[in-house]
Formats: sequence, structure tokens, C-alpha cells
Amino acid sequence: MNRVEEFLQILLAASDARKEAALSVLRGHAQAVEPGSQPLTFEPLLTRAEAARRLGVTRQALILWKVPATSAIGRKRYRLSDIQAYLSSEEFRRRRAAIRAKRKSSEANRQPTSTNAIKPTKKGN
Repeated sequence: MNRVEEFLQILLAASDARKEAALSVLRGHAQAVEPGSQPLTFEPLLTRAEAARRLGVTRQALILWKVPATSAIGRKRYRLSDIQAYLSSEEFRRRRAAIRAKRKSSEANRQPTSTNAIKPTKKGN
């Protein structure tokens, strides 16, 4: 990734408060790091494949779970901290329960019942 792409990624990922703080520093109205505060940190934006690999799941799982993503340069990107927050949220627990219930009902529909079972036929000589 070149410096321009890295800059754009940082810019797109920043919150409005951080953008305002950066503009204030550039205008000379504030210090880059306020005394007693934490310096600004950069969290990389991950592709779906990178996020899935780090979590040990498939790319399709991120889609099925409706994990929130950021649109960067026309593509969906994920922040690991956002994913972790979502996976520990009540919204995800409800989503996971709905997925499991749907899977169970579709599996129950696929299993043959005793009346629908195929009976072997005898072939005569």
C-alpha cells in the first residue's frame, strides 16, 4: 500500500471528532497530543478475506452474520475492533439464534419421515 492509499484509509476510518482534532492541530489551535491524553492510533481496515482469516471463520460467515463494515475506496472493509464489539453484542446473539433456528427447521424438512421413507423393492427372477 502506498502512502496516499494509507492516508486515505486513515482519513476514511477517522471519527468526526478525530477529524476536527486534526484540523485544529493543522490550523495551529491545538497541540498534536493533548497532555494526559492518548495519541491518535490507526487501526487497519481489513478485507473480508483478511478479517475471516483472523477470526478463523469463512468469508461467507461475515456476510451471513451481517457484520458491520466500512466502505473504503468503493470496497467493504472491516475493523477488527468493530467485529469483536459486534460479536459480543445482543444484536449478534439474536442474529445467531435466528440462523440456528432456520438451519434446524431446514434440516428437519430434509429428513424423511417413516411414511415418506423409500421402501426397497424385490426383483423377481
